[in-house]
Parts: sequence; structure tokens; C-alpha cells
Amino acid sequence: MAFLDTVRNKIGSEHWAELERVAEKEVARAMGMPLLDADKKENFYQQSLLLGELLGECDLFERAGLRILPTDVVNILFKCKLLRATNGEREYFQRSGGHSLFKTSGPLPSWSERSEPLDVLIDRYFNSLEKEIVERTLLTRVSSFSSVSSDSDPQGFFQRLFSALALPFVSFFDDDYHLVEKHKRFEPRLLSYDPAAATRFFTAPSLGYKASGSRVYCFWHASILLRTFLNLLRIASYVYPGQRDFGRDVNMCAPTFPVFLGEHATGALQWQEDAKESWAKIPDGCLFLSFGYRGLSNMWLDLRTFPRLEKFICNHKVILNSLKNPWNPKNIMDIAPILDILSSATQIPDLGAKVLLIYCCLEHLFVPVNAYTENKKYIIGGMNALSPELLPWFNNLYNLRCSYAHKGFVLRDDQTMILIAESMKNVMKLLVGKLSVS
Repeated sequence: MAFLDTVRNKIGSEHWAELERVAEKEVARAMGMPLLDADKKENFYQQSLLLGELLGECDLFERAGLRILPTDVVNILFKCKLLRATNGEREYFQRSGGHSLFKTSGPLPSWSERSEPLDVLIDRYFNSLEKEIVERTLLTRVSSFSSVSSDSDPQGFFQRLFSALALPFVSFFDDDYHLVEKHKRFEPRLLSYDPAAATRFFTAPSLGYKASGSRVYCFWHASILLRTFLNLLRIASYVYPGQRDFGRDVNMCAPTFPVFLGEHATGALQWQEDAKESWAKIPDGCLFLSFGYRGLSNMWLDLRTFPRLEKFICNHKVILNSLKNPWNPKNIMDIAPILDILSSATQIPDLGAKVLLIYCCLEHLFVPVNAYTENKKYIIGGMNALSPELLPWFNNLYNLRCSYAHKGFVLRDDQTMILIAESMKNVMKLLVGKLSVS
């Protein structure tokens, strides 16, 4: 059976019609773009991301085991339909936006194919899309971490942790010799090898995730898993003592775009992540932490911290397991925003702001979307259903929140620091509890 027929049969005629509607809307937008700007320079159409519009279809495709995204389908339909709508080769190239790494799959239909029947053309590029379904490893560079001694071995720690999780994460923290040896295995028969080339090849130090599917599918699937893991790592390293150091050579900068292993790409800095929803942000490998009173520090990855980090992440493995279908609504609506907020709380210097962010997590977990009053009542009701033993803790957190709102500051004392760390642990407990009953 042709791949096009396989996709149609698995998603059904109603969803196929929806994807055609989205593609035709995209064609209309492209055709409405002026070919020249005010200065008589050529315009090139920028395709819409469309994932936010097609989250339900993403979930459907994942459950059907297709290993492509609905945007793959829309992009093929868009390119093929646009080929028939334009009047010249240059116009077609401008309105299609040319070639793009993450917004089109397979080769771009050429102008010479314009006379072919549309269904033949679409079938051909679906066959190209099927050939694109392979395993890829997406890498994100990590920074702002420290080790207390040379024998701390972050590489060994992450390998053991990923083995315990039984998930296809990979890590490249090795020293120069081991990275060069790995480079020889991954890319044999080069004329020469050196540490600098190996570091570039693995984007080292880096964490990665292996996924099988189309290029776009692998990018998004791996990005979501990597972002979630990095957020768990930041939260885990915050809640335990021993991580509270101040002002240790922290370099704060924008996250870098993740890259596929073996393609020799370099991840550019991304400055617009705050313009995206939580689920759509790229994985940020900057591991710096803050502990209030404007104290910033690198995350410690060493023999003192490894056992507790491993225990915390393994105890929350259910979160990573749920992301085997990252497009499930509970992952989009619950996991991504909660971890995004808590990760921000570990980074922000002001203690009072940490308290407000943690309280926002509770509102996100328990307060209905259109409710704007009596939020405390909803939170207490939800906690009574999941973990009533946490109510005394919540009262302490709520009182601290109100105190910060009235006074404008929170004193950095041991009692406050313990409460904030405890609060992060309890929010994670409530998140896992909600996932288990939803």
C-alpha cells in the first residue's frame, strides 16, 4: 500500500479533509503576499508553524504510529497545490519560501512537475516522506555547571541515569581523548581527528535524545523530551542542599537551537523563546541556578550531588514516560507549563518571586481556566482529593505569598529556604498525583 493511502486510512477522511483545508488556507496566505516590498525587493513567504493549530491531529498521528507530523502532510499539500496556483517558476519559489530545514519534508516539488496530475504529484512526495523516516539524535548543548574534582565523571553519571530510565537519551561530556575516539566511530575514514573537531561534532558538552521518524517529527519529539529532562534536572538540583553557592562564573545567554548529530550544524542563539507557549520552547541547556538574594551559581554535577539527582529524576520517571506521546493533552496542558514555571522559579533571583511562581503552579494544577476568584478554594479542594496531608504546608506557603504581596520582600533565612525547596518537591508530587488519576 502506498504511504499516502496508509496515512489516509489511519487518520480517516474527516481529519484528512481538515489537513487539506489548512493547506489551502496556507496557499491563500502565500498567494496574498506581494512579490515585491515597498523598496522593490523580492519577498519570500514564511510558512506558518501550524503545530499549535494542529495539536489534536498531532496526538492522533502519534496514537496511529505514523512517525510523521500533520505539518509534514500539510507542507506537502501546500507545496503541490501552490505549484498549480502560481504562474511562473520564480513566483513559485518566492511564495513557497524556498527550502526550509523544519517547515518542509523531503525535496521541494520543482516547476517542471507542474503539468503532472495533482494526485500523482502528492503521492510521489509522500513516498519521499516515507523514505525520510529514520532514526536521528537531536543534541542540545549544556553549560553553567561545575564539578568539585576531576573524577566526578558527569558522562558516567548520565549514562547510568539514562540506563535506569530505560529511555534513549545520550550524553557527550567526555574528555578530549574519549570524544575523539567516539568521533572516529561515528564518522570513520576522515583524514584526521582532533579534540576541537570532536567537540564541534557532538556539540559537547551536550545531551541528546534518539527518535525515529521524519525530520520534523524527530526534531519536535526529541525537543520535548530534552526540554522536560533539563527542567527536571534543574528542579532536582535546586531542592537539595549542597547546591547553594553564590556568584560562581555564571554566563547567562540565550539558549542555542538544538542540532542533529552528524550534520555538522551549529546551533544559533535563540532570543524569542518567551514568545512561545511552554510546549513549543526549545530545550535550554543553561544549568545555572539562583537561591535568592541575587545569588547566581553554576549547577554542581559531582559525586556529592549525583545520588540525589538520580533518585529525584527516577522518582519522577512517570513524567518522562508520559511523553512517549508528547502531544497528549495532559502533556501540553499540565506537564509542560508546570515544569516551565518551576524551572523559572529555580532561576529567578528574588525569593518572593519564587514563592509567587510556585503558587502559580498550584493555580495551574487546580483552578479552572475561566475562574478568576476564590482560587485558594479550588487549590484546597484539589489537594484534599490528591494529598490532604499537604494542607499544612500549603497554608505556610499561602501565608508567605500574602506576606510578600503586602510587604514587598521575603527575608532569606533558613526557614524560608527550606519552605521553598519543600514547596517545589510538593508541587512535583501533586503533578505526578494528578497525572496518575487523569
